[in-house]
Amino acid sequence: MTGRASATGPAVKELDRIAKRVSDSLVGNRQPNRVISAMNRVLFREEGFVYDPGTGDPENFLLDRVVSRRRGNCLGLTVVYLSLADRLEFPVRAVYVPSHSFVRYEGDGVRINIETGENGIERKDGWYVRKYRLREGSPYLRALGRTETIGLYLNSLGTACSRKDREEEALRWYGEASRYYPGLPDIHYNAGVSYQRLGRNRDAIDRYRNALSLYTDMAAARGNLGAALCSWGRVEDGIKEFLKALEIDPACDVASAGLAKAYITRGDYRAAIEHCDMAMKQGCRFEPSLLEALDRYRTPVANPVN
Repeated sequence: MTGRASATGPAVKELDRIAKRVSDSLVGNRQPNRVISAMNRVLFREEGFVYDPGTGDPENFLLDRVVSRRRGNCLGLTVVYLSLADRLEFPVRAVYVPSHSFVRYEGDGVRINIETGENGIERKDGWYVRKYRLREGSPYLRALGRTETIGLYLNSLGTACSRKDREEEALRWYGEASRYYPGLPDIHYNAGVSYQRLGRNRDAIDRYRNALSLYTDMAAARGNLGAALCSWGRVEDGIKEFLKALEIDPACDVASAGLAKAYITRGDYRAAIEHCDMAMKQGCRFEPSLLEALDRYRTPVANPVN
């Protein structure tokens, strides 16, 4: 996927041309920092490739389209970077953190993270740990092999289908993606989302648990697992998962909203009020009838004494 066979027709010629421009500017000096600087200059400044944060549009990561449009999301620009590096025989690899990818050079004790979403600037590992709230032992922030990079790419095709409500097609892509990169929690989580949307809660539960077996601190998977358990009639188990999700990430709106509804189901209205208010602060919305029902259980505010 990252070499010459990853693009066809005009895109191949364009990538060959751009790679030659980079190679000609190096004049035999192949120090890593100089190669990266040349690639960044040619790709982003001179050729005009720009970052487009849109993740749901395949045009932003399909290589031929990214090359022709000169714009792509982080994955699209990462694939372009890998394709150029392959032509230059410069050893870089893709790296993935939740919902974001970039490129890394490693060699002779040197590690350089190349942020494709920011015109190729360098970011240290600690920056990604803080920004993406990575916990110790997470499966993220490591250099990927070519097979794993293909899996990451196929996962993105699945999410693009899911955003268009083509869940069955999305599941087929996730199945292919898991063959190439079985250790990526996001693939199993995304498959769980598609199963849940199709009303197949048993399958969704299995996939969320697969994701959590790979990364126990994946709050979104715990929140969705709680929701799927509640939909399957296992409200108490769902509440336990919601609470675990909030321990990991207090801002997990899926867990806050889910707890509010689960506590209502259980008849614990005062606990439901607390989590309903929290979820609304996080941007969640509830049916007016539910809010009116909860209002009956709120403690009246005492009138001030004059």
